[in-house]
Amino acid sequence: MAANKEAIAIVLDVGPSMNNAPPGEETPLQTAVDAIKMIIQRKMFSESKDEVSLVLFGTPDTDNPLADGDSYENVTISRPLGVVDFDFLQQVQNDITPSNTSADFVDALVVALDHLVNATQGKKGFAMKRLILLSDLGGEFGDDQIEGIISGIKNSGTELNVIGPDINLDGDEDDDDSQRPGPSGAANGHQKARTPQQKAGEGMLKRILEEVEGECYSFSEALPALSHFQMRQVRPTPWKVQLEITSNIRIPVCSYIKIKDFKVKSFKKVYAKDEDAEIDNLRTYHKNDEEETEVDKEDIVEGHRYGTTLVPMSEDDKLNMKYKAEKCLKALGFTDAQNIKRHHFMGDNTHYVVADKDDETAVVALSALINALYETNMAVVVRKVYSAATAPKLGCLLPHIKSSYECLIYVELPFREDIRQYTFGSLPLKQDTEANKKYRPTDAQLDAINDLINETDLSQAVEDEDGEKTEALKPKLIFNPYFQRLYQCLQHRALEPHEPLPELSPMIANSLNPPQEVSAKCEAQCEKLKNLFKLEKVKKEDRKTGENMFKQKEEDEPSAKKIKMDDDLGGGLADITKAEVTEVGTVTPVDDFISLINQKDADKFEEASGQMQNRVEQLVTDSFGPQFYGKALDCLKALRQQSIKKSEPTLYNNFMKKFKDFLIEKGRRDFWEMIVDDKQALITKTESEDSSVSLGEAKDFIAEKVEAVKAESQPPAAGDDAEDLLDQI
Repeated sequence: MAANKEAIAIVLDVGPSMNNAPPGEETPLQTAVDAIKMIIQRKMFSESKDEVSLVLFGTPDTDNPLADGDSYENVTISRPLGVVDFDFLQQVQNDITPSNTSADFVDALVVALDHLVNATQGKKGFAMKRLILLSDLGGEFGDDQIEGIISGIKNSGTELNVIGPDINLDGDEDDDDSQRPGPSGAANGHQKARTPQQKAGEGMLKRILEEVEGECYSFSEALPALSHFQMRQVRPTPWKVQLEITSNIRIPVCSYIKIKDFKVKSFKKVYAKDEDAEIDNLRTYHKNDEEETEVDKEDIVEGHRYGTTLVPMSEDDKLNMKYKAEKCLKALGFTDAQNIKRHHFMGDNTHYVVADKDDETAVVALSALINALYETNMAVVVRKVYSAATAPKLGCLLPHIKSSYECLIYVELPFREDIRQYTFGSLPLKQDTEANKKYRPTDAQLDAINDLINETDLSQAVEDEDGEKTEALKPKLIFNPYFQRLYQCLQHRALEPHEPLPELSPMIANSLNPPQEVSAKCEAQCEKLKNLFKLEKVKKEDRKTGENMFKQKEEDEPSAKKIKMDDDLGGGLADITKAEVTEVGTVTPVDDFISLINQKDADKFEEASGQMQNRVEQLVTDSFGPQFYGKALDCLKALRQQSIKKSEPTLYNNFMKKFKDFLIEKGRRDFWEMIVDDKQALITKTESEDSSVSLGEAKDFIAEKVEAVKAESQPPAAGDDAEDLLDQI
């Protein structure tokens, strides 16, 4: 296995000097704990295999293998070297407390280095070791081990990073404390001046950093850099294949992913109320019937609809019908690069295609192909089959030449069936017709849009440290705000499971805003656009309806002659022509029922419900065959729905029990079957708390078989009725 892991020892000062801060500001210890949590979160959410340990110095107790009663006192290995997890994060959140004991930061570095060396000894995969010291250097220290720690760091290949003091490694130390940011990173008038002990500690640490070529960051520098969550780091794996130009020309190549759409890890299986419980998915299959009968997975076969027929398709059938292809990267032809449009690019990734590094002949051959394509501005259209189990894909190889390397870039292309042709009308710029003159932009408007585009150009938007114009929002330096917010919520839920989700982090909110330099330059252009592109509110014309015309005529009359419509007739023309509903009629029974129960003068639900019940029975009885069944069923649906809404399920349930016997007596079993199919039976407790009917009782009520009544109680068939009527005529 390639060595790509990192062993990190975080060394934190919890002594008294780390717990002092002006009123209203965070102490250096609190700021340091925030930085450690950010380090752990970055490692955890990126699924890093790096291992981290935590060493505290300034603790009341001593717990390290080097302590002998005189040396390395008050230094504790709080967390041995290991992969980070939520337990580590919670330990940093809850278990780190300040103390009143000072300890030597040099002793702590020696203990941490010794732990790193011993913990990684015999383990494979570690490419480097790192010490991260977080302290304000306010405690006492000894200089007798300086040479030892310097040689130990160099010999073990360990890097040293310091977060806390602002040490100038490039020039003379600045003694003006008023101009220096303090340990918390805030340069303000409330920051306490450095003590002589801190100045001495900074001088000693500066010497160590210079000897081991270490780096030092203030909290104001480190916290913004650590506040971004990192994506999961994946070691690139080559896809080895032969690029087949012709049957006689084949070049061994390797393909590496250049860029790929990142999919966030699923967190469905990382939470359980019982931490020892084993989380597993359970999937069952049920029929679409009243009982929802469960079906075993072995008895299920996939089916595809062909018209009205379902054609079964077993796994063996799919395997036999599946298209079989062999792994390949085969050239289908060459074309001008201009024929491959940007909107033809497909897929969620692109690849670098390089020659096999162990084959010198392949390197020379592929280099000749790349340069020939570059000089002639051509591209290769290829057929790609990743493996025998995957479908063939169409793609192209484009030459890519840089000063340090050259390669081919593979991009997937669409098949003919994948292309969608959309036709859009052009802007009225060229056709100078009478209809277009109204919408044709003026030269001033076009110039204003061009100026806005130029001002929003990000390629030369910001200045770097040297004062030169450079690109803003570089893709390599931009983090996806969606993932940042997701990880922020996950770590908050892990640490505070019962608290609501936090507000959006200011860091994430700021990333959604354009650069200040660009916004400032666009203000003048935006004002110009407001002046050139006038926006007027268009008043919607009223439709010439009878009611509008009546109102207009009323407004034109003298006020003394106007009729007080609101007092006498209740409002507009619709209210004048509409009669008051007093009972459930036969023309619009549902509307009448709704109007009755919504009247404000009294609660008429029981009375309206009785009328609706009578109307349903009348419609079923008067129906010639199933002529009025649909209308009766609509009435029944409205009655059931409003009974639930008005918390009156008993009226409906009592009616349905009687109505069932009524249908059997009248020989209307076909309407009862419609009720069962439409699930308009009794109202259960799950639908209304006022109901006394259980779910089982409701199912039994529907499942009961309707016994056939005697033949003499059944009405004559529709055909017989017709013949009797003809005889009477």
